[in-house]
Amino acid sequence: MNTMTARALMVGLLIALWAWLTDVARLHLTLWAGVVALGCFYAAGGGVPALQKTIVAALSGVVWVLIYHAVRVAIGARGLVGPVLLGALACALALQSRVPFLSFTAAAFAGAGVALGLGVNTLNEAIRAGVALAVGAAVGFAAERGAGMLRTRGL
Repeated sequence: MNTMTARALMVGLLIALWAWLTDVARLHLTLWAGVVALGCFYAAGGGVPALQKTIVAALSGVVWVLIYHAVRVAIGARGLVGPVLLGALACALALQSRVPFLSFTAAAFAGAGVALGLGVNTLNEAIRAGVALAVGAAVGFAAERGAGMLRTRGL
């Protein structure tokens, strides 16, 4: 079995397991958020470095959304102020790429997009979104390792 086929099978198995566990155990881990992070993991090239870059950058996006919401509420943003604050959020996400461990801009925007999509505006909601993102990246890593194990066994 070639590497891509093994990886695809492992990803499919792990996503199915996640969906099943979420349903049976009533976990509040949003599957689509994890799939976004899974894509970021593969876009980063795989392996431990991709896992680290994806998780850290995606979580930073969630944090920026929390800051955005806190500022928006604190100043009572109305009219044009809300969109300007959102533009400042996007600017901050792009500028953080100057910091080496936050330089995976795609994952930062993905994390922010997930947080905005989930309506994250409290710490508990941010933690839930962050866990889903981290699990999604970990699924990619586990699929990669599982595919390597399948290949070494000659399957």
